[in-house]
Amino acid sequence: MKKLITLMSLAVVGLTFGQEEEPKFNVSGSVDAYYRANLTSANDEDGTGDYSAFANDSGFSLGMANVTLSYEGEKVGFVADMAYGPRADEWNGGVVNEAYVYWNVNEKVSLMMGRFNSWMGYERISAANNFHYSMSHMFTYSARNWNGLVGQFDLGNDFNFGVAVMNPTDVVTGNTTGDYSIAAGISKGDTGISFASSQERTYIDFKTAVNLGNINVKLNVHNADFGDEGFALGESFTSISAYPQIKSSDNLSWGLRLEYMMIKDSIVGDDLNVFTPTLTANYSVGDLTIIPELRLDSASEDIFTDNDNDAVGGKTAFMLAAVYSF
Repeated sequence: MKKLITLMSLAVVGLTFGQEEEPKFNVSGSVDAYYRANLTSANDEDGTGDYSAFANDSGFSLGMANVTLSYEGEKVGFVADMAYGPRADEWNGGVVNEAYVYWNVNEKVSLMMGRFNSWMGYERISAANNFHYSMSHMFTYSARNWNGLVGQFDLGNDFNFGVAVMNPTDVVTGNTTGDYSIAAGISKGDTGISFASSQERTYIDFKTAVNLGNINVKLNVHNADFGDEGFALGESFTSISAYPQIKSSDNLSWGLRLEYMMIKDSIVGDDLNVFTPTLTANYSVGDLTIIPELRLDSASEDIFTDNDNDAVGGKTAFMLAAVYSF
């Protein structure tokens, strides 16, 4: 399929209609670093990988430093996010993370052109924008970047609609394929559904959130089909994730990421299921957030290794991260 349909919700890119009349220039960003110890596998080159993006190196490591420049006017403006470090290199292999210009045509319609991170799911490249430090398998293997033209529409009653024409997924520096993507999505409040089709690839994403007293639970269901080209772990996957969080004090919050991933025609020859519970705490000291995290990966096949480098079906790791936001 040589066109692509992408689901967008207006909330994903952080634009609001009817901005302040006085334009303002903003600078923000973050710096993060981490320590990782594999508890059930080797901490050398034989045991570092865990099939997820970022934070796979044992010992101490830099994550990423990023600076976001934005100029917000009543009608027009731009956002430019520049990122450096291993996290940025693995994500897009370059300095520019996002960069786009926008035009608020009126209070109901906005147009944007440039490079955007994927809006699907709840996780983002910057550690400052996530509760958990390690990344889900959905984030790791689904669409990462888009480059194109986006239209966003406020339909009233908290309904928002987005549509886009873009390069094929992850083609961000020009387009030599001759193919383009179309994208569309609709949201109401915290609930949204989106669809994308790029060449042979298709993505469907649903997310919602509920508040249960002092407990907040986010839910995400994502399906990615890569056609004949497949992806690193198989042909297609469906990821179902729940993100319950509770704030126990002014400075301390606790959260779980419960992801169940079903992979069709996997690298082991059969369907593969992976369950990854991740327990994370966020402790804030001013603008610094300290993040201890325990991650367990359990698979239906022996795709991990133990301390003796023998194939096993599970892996456990501990991480301690520090994220400063400004």
